[in-house]
Amino acid sequence: MPYELLYSNLGPPWPSLAAREVIVGGVRVPFAEALRAAEVLRDSRTSAIAPVLRAAGSPLAGCDYLAAAAPYLAAARLAPKTGRAGAAGRHVTKNAFLEAVAMALAVARERDIADALDAFGGDERYAVAIARAATEARERSYAAGVRSAVRSAVARSVAACGAVAGQFSCSAATACGTGTCRFAVPAYRLVIAPAAPGRFTRPANHADAGRPFTEAGAAAELVTRGAASQGVQVWDADALAAGEAA
Repeated sequence: MPYELLYSNLGPPWPSLAAREVIVGGVRVPFAEALRAAEVLRDSRTSAIAPVLRAAGSPLAGCDYLAAAAPYLAAARLAPKTGRAGAAGRHVTKNAFLEAVAMALAVARERDIADALDAFGGDERYAVAIARAATEARERSYAAGVRSAVRSAVARSVAACGAVAGQFSCSAATACGTGTCRFAVPAYRLVIAPAAPGRFTRPANHADAGRPFTEAGAAAELVTRGAASQGVQVWDADALAAGEAA
């Protein structure tokens, strides 16, 4: 499919794996439904297949489960028993049917990957756009993680400092828990960004006790130092050609 079609509102949406159809015992169902049916059977303590699936409202209740299970019956008969007497000791047909479902799901996954690779190979701009989007998502996740970690470190240091009020004095310009703060962990001691006004309050030992401050500057500094190594560098073919020409 052309790049322009994929990135317009006229193009068909990319099918999700959950919506891809699989065929089990002659019945066509979405990937997600086949997976649900397998989970229902695994949780069942009986050897029954159709009644259990029918009770769960699965379309696979009407499939030819014996035909689907046939290629896997020999292996299922060799499986160790559970120690229980009778059929419950080895659910041969059910285990073979579960293997058939697992195989159908595995084939669907492989086709999903193959289709994605075909799309990438068919339009390099599409591949670059997807890689760029993945990189941006990864960097946003990294930045969010840093901000959350810094907020936690600041809250812990403010609490720790408040617990020893009057025992020392501090004039750190950075956010509590960073820079020269005595409660800063090694990873945050190199922060030099001054703390602007914000939602936290300087503890009693600080020279500006009671003044509000924020951890945003420290988090931004840490993100800038580390985010570049978190992404995956990708090149658009046009930009690369221009660079080579220059």
